[in-house]
Amino acid sequence: MTRFWQPLIFLLACTIPAIAQNTLYDETRVPSIYISIDEDSLAYIYANVLSDHYFSARFIFDDTERRDTLESAGFRLRGNTSRYAKKKSFKISFNEYVSGRKYQGVKKLNLLGEHNDPTMIREKLYYHLWKKSGMPERRANFVKVFINDVYYGLYTNAEEMDKEWLGRVYPDKTGNLYKCTYPADLVYLGLNQQVYKDLQNSTATGGRVYELETNKEEDDYARLVDLIATLYHEPDSVFTAQIAAILDVNYFLKSLALDVATGNWDDYGYNRNNFYLYDRPDNSLFEFITYDPDNTFGVDWSGIDWTTRSCLQWLNPELNLPLAEKILAVPQFFEKYKEYLDTVARHIIEPDSVFPYIDSLKTLITPAAIADTFRSLDYGYTVASFENGFVQKVDAHTPYGIKPFLSKRTEYILKQLYPSGTAGPDPASPVSVLPNPVNDLFVLTTGIRQAKPYQVEIYDLTGRLNMTVRVEPSGSSAIQIDASGMSSGLHMIRISHESGTITGRFIKN
Repeated sequence: MTRFWQPLIFLLACTIPAIAQNTLYDETRVPSIYISIDEDSLAYIYANVLSDHYFSARFIFDDTERRDTLESAGFRLRGNTSRYAKKKSFKISFNEYVSGRKYQGVKKLNLLGEHNDPTMIREKLYYHLWKKSGMPERRANFVKVFINDVYYGLYTNAEEMDKEWLGRVYPDKTGNLYKCTYPADLVYLGLNQQVYKDLQNSTATGGRVYELETNKEEDDYARLVDLIATLYHEPDSVFTAQIAAILDVNYFLKSLALDVATGNWDDYGYNRNNFYLYDRPDNSLFEFITYDPDNTFGVDWSGIDWTTRSCLQWLNPELNLPLAEKILAVPQFFEKYKEYLDTVARHIIEPDSVFPYIDSLKTLITPAAIADTFRSLDYGYTVASFENGFVQKVDAHTPYGIKPFLSKRTEYILKQLYPSGTAGPDPASPVSVLPNPVNDLFVLTTGIRQAKPYQVEIYDLTGRLNMTVRVEPSGSSAIQIDASGMSSGLHMIRISHESGTITGRFIKN
């Protein structure tokens, strides 16, 4: 009886087609979200900005081809300092009043006002580069938000990082996910779990510094304490083995490299803030995940030029940051970090690679951005501010346009990695990939003509081997490879033959 009634209750609660394409995070359009809420409730929300109480509201999602309505959705403010902004950010909960309800596979939405970004694309751009780097995708797109028929502006619709998200991007969603907020330095304070649970963050609404987001009833911090205790040791050979046995070091180094390359200073490495740690049951390793990357691509609040800051001395010298300090003190890890920086500079933030995507975002959102009057309430941003934000300084905290920042940052990273200038452009290699980026099939040309078989190996950026191809001797140096089963992001090619080893790279769409 229970199983029969649950789907019926769900259907009564909302008018959603039984089978429909998922368009909630469609990046090719700007859907509209309509919120209808009692005016007194809305007034309370704005008068009590630290409240996390959800008020009942009608939710409508209109992607221009479908229009879905859900009654009794939860609606409240979200964020930290953004709660005090005039253009607010919001959270929507579909299961607050209807237990277990989801909309297009998710329980919650995060609508981010991007009030301090004149372009309003920085957060979306970062998550695009994060995915392109081969990291676990956090979906995000742009939406127009209307509350009680008033246009509240253009928002970033960012996927909630919860158990549903874990189930989408990882093979096992049952592990512990810890949300780490300021001042989450991962400094060792002994083996007592309660000490870490009692640490309070400095966000507007408070809470644990290391907040367990899943498996809350168990409230088990044993493995997190094990990780922090491992970081207490000196960075010697024993530490190197121990940290690699509990943390996916490659993922951490790649995340750090992307933060450094994009000027994301509100992270672990500079501000001990804004990261998740997921204890993966499938491989017993913690994975490091950056989030809340709105202070990126040149944004500054402290008088530091993040464009020219050394990528090799990024860490905040005034803080104790053992996760970064100890790992980067291990020579082999430091070399891997520099490899990731090189790759990110040449292939992820390099202007020819990323500028067309930036232009596509600007074209997509321009009508909605120009019509957004709320974006001007905090810093007086005009239409000219929106246009200029892509190419030049707008104000004191956005001293660079996004494009100039990326051009200069790419240049400075390569200069800092190769001060003698010997690296120049990408070192010459006989390896070529066409087309690149790759969809499914691609042709790999190696320049190798030899009498003996040789081997082609393809790795993702975490160092995992995705494919091995044995190439038999022939009159051609071109090989067709099927990449349809590979994940999105950058991949490395390693070819071993009788004269040595050559390498190459390609991006999988």
